[in-house]
Amino acid sequence: MKTLLAALLCAASAAQAAAPAKPVKPLVFPGLLVDITTKDGWKLKAKYNPAQEGRMSFLLLHGTGGRKEDWYRLGRPLLKRGYGYLAVDLRGHGDSRTAPDGKPAGWRKFIVDKDYNGIKKYNEYLNMTADVEAGIAYLISQGAPEEKIGLIGADVGGNLAIRYAALHPKVPMAAMLSPRVQYQSVTAVNAIRAYKGRPLLMMYSEADKNTASGIPILQSFAKMSVGERLLTMVLAPDEHGTKMLRAAAIGQLFDWIANPVKPEVAVSSEAAAGAQVSTDTFEEDEGAEPLPPPQDAPPPAQ
Repeated sequence: MKTLLAALLCAASAAQAAAPAKPVKPLVFPGLLVDITTKDGWKLKAKYNPAQEGRMSFLLLHGTGGRKEDWYRLGRPLLKRGYGYLAVDLRGHGDSRTAPDGKPAGWRKFIVDKDYNGIKKYNEYLNMTADVEAGIAYLISQGAPEEKIGLIGADVGGNLAIRYAALHPKVPMAAMLSPRVQYQSVTAVNAIRAYKGRPLLMMYSEADKNTASGIPILQSFAKMSVGERLLTMVLAPDEHGTKMLRAAAIGQLFDWIANPVKPEVAVSSEAAAGAQVSTDTFEEDEGAEPLPPPQDAPPPAQ
């Protein structure tokens, strides 16, 4: 009996070993692979698709440890609706891992809030605002009007998006997936306060505890900045960042793109009289001047 059982097990193992492995289906993320260069010398890789005439283009900014392919679920739906996009590998990520000095430079070794060459609070993540600027410049060079380029960012990409938009009033709309008060010391609150007068979407999941805990703070500042009609909150079932982009959440994102302003609601004269106008402004943090990343830098603090 034991001999028969052993023979059957051997036969099953042999059959399993002989069976061909199932092919891994590659990610299909349509677009032309392009190179863009930042003002501080980083050469970034990106996927580009032009918009149909009269339609919006979007700069897509991934999160910490991510890459441009993280947006693959959004690529085809954007194209199907005629929207264009540029999905960038931020410095130190994806295929953008060579520093201006030609040496390898991955995000795990980026400095965050450290003194460097006499500059306090040097932060390579904060320097990624130059990556956003380069992405916008590329889209403009391809004929996209600046006032028709929206920003969609996930994780730290969302914080970078709102910081750029706060300083560039031509940005028509911004979306933050899994926003937080700060990522890698790239803060969002002051930028949200200064954003004003334009549609803003925040998508998050209550299952993502680290994100959900800060949402009331960000939502409160956003309401004061843009008002109820221009603020859209989307609650996803689970996941974080671009992983939230599944059927229902993608539909809500496109609903917002098509109709980013909520219908007007009548406001009583007493409420209108009590409204306060904010005069907050936003400036870049100190230490944001790009510098060549030092070698053998320590990993960012968690």
